[in-house]
Amino acid sequence: MIPPGTNLHIYEIRGDIGTPLPPPPASFIGIWNEEELWYLFFTRPENDYVAALSSQFGSELGSHHEMKYEDWQTGLPPEGISVGGVRFVAPNGRAGPERTIILDPTVVFGDGNHPTTLCCLRFLEQILRSRVVGSMLDLGTGTGILALAAAAMGVKHVLAADRNYLAVDTTRRNVEVNSLSSVIRVELGEARLFVDKPFDLVAANLPFQVLRDVLARDGASRHKWWIVSGIHQEQAEVLKELFREQGHEIQAERSHRPWVTFITENIRRRPS
Repeated sequence: MIPPGTNLHIYEIRGDIGTPLPPPPASFIGIWNEEELWYLFFTRPENDYVAALSSQFGSELGSHHEMKYEDWQTGLPPEGISVGGVRFVAPNGRAGPERTIILDPTVVFGDGNHPTTLCCLRFLEQILRSRVVGSMLDLGTGTGILALAAAAMGVKHVLAADRNYLAVDTTRRNVEVNSLSSVIRVELGEARLFVDKPFDLVAANLPFQVLRDVLARDGASRHKWWIVSGIHQEQAEVLKELFREQGHEIQAERSHRPWVTFITENIRRRPS
């Protein structure tokens, strides 16, 4: 857990830096990758280490930002966040009457405060309250919050996937601390790599371009239900049409401007 008041030092590198990294200093938090950009997070300045790293791999060293942790990550409130009978608390939080999940987001998106995450959690609880869901795919898992919630709500087999190293590392730690490794498998990779195997439910809180590319591969037709978020209204209409072409109906929708979240159901056939 990163204590409030901690200074974050964020270094940007363009180009390949190779993984795993050479042994990092103790202040290292993790590495976030976006195409050819790599962002290294530390709790103190590490100019020499980052300069040596970029030089070793012939990469371009970019900006260096410093900010307070609470300016980067809202964080869970002391009492936690309760959704669908599951309570998410920080590592130093206390259990309550609900099912309690320890969640340490570090610097990764998905601490439960964003409206897209909250809508996904509420729709997840809605589906699981009335339907039997044996398996779930969580695309763009982030901190693992949706996968953890699904496991706490009774889903027996969950695959949590993300293309970012730091998200995968963070999710794995959250899965382990909650003793859910027998239920949740965590994998590194692009979303398109995971949609060919059928799941009862897919949760995808992802950018529009990623969702569109996944659906263009007939990615919806193999799965019974989808929860889709991370998009605006015009983007949602495009995706809904792709779902309909693959045999899905839109079952519910919620809007928290500018974000839209919706549920689809495969009405042609169940996953095989």
